[in-house]
Amino acid sequence: MKEITNESEYEKTSDRADEIFNAKKGTPEHDELQELLKALKKYDDDFVKMLKDSN
Repeated sequence: MKEITNESEYEKTSDRADEIFNAKKGTPEHDELQELLKALKKYDDDFVKMLKDSN
């Protein structure tokens, strides 16, 4: 799975996901989209956890 490590990568990944958002199931773009969405969710979850831990 792709790993996002900073805000710049997050933005690039998000932009790419937007580009291929309507990809049809069974296409390489759909597979790529699923991986990008997983990476975005993990980054978001990690960011929220970091915020909670700092309080």
